[in-house]
Amino acid sequence: MIVSRQFLDEIKLEASRVGYGRAIERALYNTANKFVCLRRLEIILLTRDQLAPLEAAKHAMLTSRLATEHELRAMRAERRWEISDELIEGFRAGDSCLLSFVGGKRAGYTWIHTAGRPRLCPGLRISVPQDYAYNFAGFTLPEFRGYGLQPYRHHEILSRPEWRDRKGMLGYVQCVNWSSRRGQAKSGYQPAGSISLVGTLDRFTAVLSSEVKQLGIRRIDD
Repeated sequence: MIVSRQFLDEIKLEASRVGYGRAIERALYNTANKFVCLRRLEIILLTRDQLAPLEAAKHAMLTSRLATEHELRAMRAERRWEISDELIEGFRAGDSCLLSFVGGKRAGYTWIHTAGRPRLCPGLRISVPQDYAYNFAGFTLPEFRGYGLQPYRHHEILSRPEWRDRKGMLGYVQCVNWSSRRGQAKSGYQPAGSISLVGTLDRFTAVLSSEVKQLGIRRIDD
C-alpha cells in the first residue's frame, strides 16, 4: 500500500496534539469514510447546572448579539469565517447565529436550532425535545482563542429571552475529533449516548443508543 506524504503529514500534525495512536485512528476513520459510511456521532448534552464558570477578567471583555443575514453574507464573502450556503439557508429557515466579540472585535460565532428537527449531516435529521436547543457549528478565529469564548457563548444562549425556557442544549461531535471532544467537556457538555451510521455514502442505517432514545431523540425524514 502506498501512503501519501500528505497523509503522513496530517498524522504528524494531529499526533502533536493527541498522540500517534489517536492520530492514526482518526486518519484511518476519515479515509474509510470516503468510500463507505462507518461513522459514530457522540451526542453531548449541556444543562444549565453544567455550565462552566466564566473567568471574570476575560468575561469583562466579551459581548455578543444575534447576527443579521446581511452580516452573515458579508462574512461568507470574507471566506475566513467558514460560513457556508447551507448555514445561510438554515438561517432563512429559522436558525439563529450568535456572534461573539472580544473588546468590540468580532471573534467568532455559534449556531442555535430550536425548531426541534436539526440536520446533523446529509441524510440524517433527528427530532430533539422541545425543552432543549440544538447547538452547532461553533467557530473562533485563531487570534481570539484562549479567551473562553465557547463557555461564554453557552451562557449567553441560555440567558437570552429567546431560549430562557430551555433546560439546556444538545449537540454532537465525531467520535475521533479528540480536540473538539476535549473542548466540549471543558465547557460543560457531558456524553449522552451515540448515533452509529452504517452503510454506503448515499444510504445508511442509523443506530441510536438507548441513552439517546431515552432523551426522546429519533431519526426523522430528511
